[in-house]
Amino acid sequence: MQSQIAQLYNPLLGYVKKRINSREDAEDLTQDIFLKLSKSNKDGVDNLKSWLYTIAKNTITDYYRKKKIINEEIEDSIFTSEVDNSNEATEELGKCVGAFVNQLPNEYRELLTLSELKNIPQKEIAEQLDMKYVTVRSKVQRGRKKLKDLFEGCCTVLQGGKGSITDFENKSGFNKTSSCD
Repeated sequence: MQSQIAQLYNPLLGYVKKRINSREDAEDLTQDIFLKLSKSNKDGVDNLKSWLYTIAKNTITDYYRKKKIINEEIEDSIFTSEVDNSNEATEELGKCVGAFVNQLPNEYRELLTLSELKNIPQKEIAEQLDMKYVTVRSKVQRGRKKLKDLFEGCCTVLQGGKGSITDFENKSGFNKTSSCD
């Protein structure tokens, strides 16, 4: 069995390295895989190589699962204060949406009012206005772009993870509450 392990070590290490970004982690996982192999019940195993790669696949899955949990905990701790601020900033900017939508050309104003403010699905809007769905979708996207440009002309918007609004600053130098006046 020692000779089989010696023959399998380098190919297994290569297999793990292809799936793990860190060389050190790949080497550690390879050692863990052989440790798990030594502790496992090999009595009913006909093909040691197949069994070893099954252990490797499961170990790599566990590695990423564990890493994901750690990353989520870090993100949660980093962005906890950001979430509190983003609600305030989002609410404050939300007060300005109507004013900015009213500044849009009529073709975009009507579609964005229905789609974004009244939350009517774009397919229903297309039916109500007797327009093609593709046209509605395209004009809504263009309207969103124009709305974004209006916001950027007025304010500097700071975004956090996943595009959430964390804060904004009025470019005219007034305080935040007068941003859409």
